[in-house]
Amino acid sequence: MKNDEVESAGYKSVKALNRYDCGAATFSTIKRVYLDPDQNVIREERIVEPKVIEVTPGSVDERLFREVCQPPTASRLAEIAEQAKAAAEAQVAADDQAAATVAHGDEDNAGDGKSIVPRIVKPLSAAERRAAVAASVAARERAVARRVADGHGGADEAHAPSAGHGTADDGEAANAHAKADTPAGANTRAKADTHAKPESHDAPATHASADGHAAPAPKPRARTIESKPLKPRIVLARAEPKSTHEKSASHAAKNPPSASRPHVSWSYEGPGAPENWASLDPEFATCGSGRRQSPIDINDGIKVDLTPIEFEYRPSYFRIVDNGHTVQVNVGEGSSIRVMRRVYDLKQFHFHRPSEFRIDGRGYDMEMHLVHKDLDGRLAVVSVMLERGTSHPLVQTLWNNLPLERHSSYAPEVAIDPNDMLPTDQRYATFIGSLTTPPCTEGVLWMVMRQPVQLSLDQISIFSRLHPMNARPIQEMAGRLVKMSR
Repeated sequence: MKNDEVESAGYKSVKALNRYDCGAATFSTIKRVYLDPDQNVIREERIVEPKVIEVTPGSVDERLFREVCQPPTASRLAEIAEQAKAAAEAQVAADDQAAATVAHGDEDNAGDGKSIVPRIVKPLSAAERRAAVAASVAARERAVARRVADGHGGADEAHAPSAGHGTADDGEAANAHAKADTPAGANTRAKADTHAKPESHDAPATHASADGHAAPAPKPRARTIESKPLKPRIVLARAEPKSTHEKSASHAAKNPPSASRPHVSWSYEGPGAPENWASLDPEFATCGSGRRQSPIDINDGIKVDLTPIEFEYRPSYFRIVDNGHTVQVNVGEGSSIRVMRRVYDLKQFHFHRPSEFRIDGRGYDMEMHLVHKDLDGRLAVVSVMLERGTSHPLVQTLWNNLPLERHSSYAPEVAIDPNDMLPTDQRYATFIGSLTTPPCTEGVLWMVMRQPVQLSLDQISIFSRLHPMNARPIQEMAGRLVKMSR
């Protein structure tokens, strides 16, 4: 900031702390620090509700994004792999020890003829299930390797599962079910049903090894008691909460669905039309109850010597978006305006057809809103009327790069200069109003340029095909003061 501006602004520079999402190519400013000319901290400002911003190609944000979101090096990937391997081996060792303890306890109880103590099986979380699958696969591979080295059994030999975990095949099946959003309690209930059956003790069997010789079958864990047969083993499984689908089905069975009103999104016609905005969502209540709503008919203002708006727009790359309500153009940082001793940064501009505001009762073919925001979150919007005339080069550049579908965007490798959208005569009318779309937030500083800018009929028709009508009706003045340049 220039030295002559420091006194009025109250600070020399601002440092921003950003949080980056490397996968989504977005960032959010979570804190600002204001500094004086000696780089002393004046105040710190934490952002309560950080706004997610897309990284604009070719901007300063992109350079910072690439610096922060560097891909991991080969050595770092190797280090992560070693840590994962060590964690898996530690898990296998813990599982083997737990299995031996449980098996020993069961044998002791069976030998004494005592009843089996119920064992509570706690359901595994998704992360635990994934760790169990990895541990089980690793344990199976090591066991096969040991048996092949000793000459006992090959890769096709069956292996007994560890206590609390299935075999490798079972683990893969469980993982597949988890990916398909199967409720976590399903695997636990299946295990409970399996262990609830009485144990059977058949005659020892033999298994054919890889070399063709017979090998004795594994010894049973519990001895057979002739005088007093064992009671069935009971495994108590802790029930998990019902899934959303189960709860919905249960609720629907008890309470038949009522004729509830379906959700209606705001729009410019039909059930979501402007006259219904206030009733669509509690957050839209201001659309019906506000006393400083926009747009208005600017026809009864006071003419004064208004300070000219200082436009400090810079060429930048852009991202064009069809958000379903309008065509919006997001620009890079570096463009701003200065008005009433405050600086507002240009964030985006978008279009309406027909014009929302009227000047002395006259409407125009289209209207463009340049939306600005200062460091305190205040909004300032510059409105430019668009009328039929000669073709506009900047608008043609925008239309050339329109996304092919609604609710999608496109960022071309071409820059635009927002200055090209401004009229040569920059006299304006100003007042306090609101956003012209839900939630109709008030306290917006409006500056409506009095001279229109021309577009060709073809350029107007292209927008009309996408959005035939996206203008809010005129709102009441409610005694507001409007000042106009003489």
